[in-house]
Amino acid sequence: MGAQLPLLSGGDTSLPDDARVSLSIRESLRARHLILQVLPPRTVEVVVPKGMQPHTVQSFVHDHRDWIRRAGLELIDSYPEPDFRPSLIELQAIDQSVAVNYRQEAGGKAHYRYDDGKLHLNCAEEGFADAPQLLRRWLLKQGSARLKPWLLSEADRTGLIPSSIQMRLQKTRWGSCSSSGNISLNAALLLVAPELVRYLFIHELCHLRYLSHGKRYWQTVARFEPEFRQLDRRLSDCWKQMPTWLPRGGSGAC
Repeated sequence: MGAQLPLLSGGDTSLPDDARVSLSIRESLRARHLILQVLPPRTVEVVVPKGMQPHTVQSFVHDHRDWIRRAGLELIDSYPEPDFRPSLIELQAIDQSVAVNYRQEAGGKAHYRYDDGKLHLNCAEEGFADAPQLLRRWLLKQGSARLKPWLLSEADRTGLIPSSIQMRLQKTRWGSCSSSGNISLNAALLLVAPELVRYLFIHELCHLRYLSHGKRYWQTVARFEPEFRQLDRRLSDCWKQMPTWLPRGGSGAC
């Protein structure tokens, strides 16, 4: 699955054409039941257990169409104008503000230049449609440059050393840890408070010792970060604050 479908269509249940909301169908290995969740700015997601029959999903969506419609309308009210061309990006994690300038070069090659704390985007597509992609490419590079050394510093402090580090822009995770010891980080961590970034590092590093979220795992997390419960809640809430040019999710760490 994973297709983007019209939220609702036809009759008095359709949404305004100028503010369409999509229904995303995502298959999950972790899910045990069908789940509905809201992903700002314009998506309502159905999380589907792996292997579930399509007709079961269709019936579930039909039975919950009123809830889906209300959630869609609330998204429109809460996020009236998605901003795909920000003039300023706040990198809270490293206490830095980045001014963004845009230039359109029809027929040219889209690229960016970053110097002296300013980001210059040269867009090739009409209406700066390629701006979000350029912003994501820039953020991934900044994530590799800033977050990887920071994680390695925390690894040295805790004695929990990953086998490798990957930088991604994940839709539903701030980070993850594999059984082979690889840690993946979401470059969007640069947009959240530094204490939350450090907590995420601790969270993933402790998975190098315990993959599951069992009692011994949380005891290990607490040894390095006693305020982990509060920080975990704050980090989960940060999804609501992410800019619209990034993939949007609604979960937390792995």
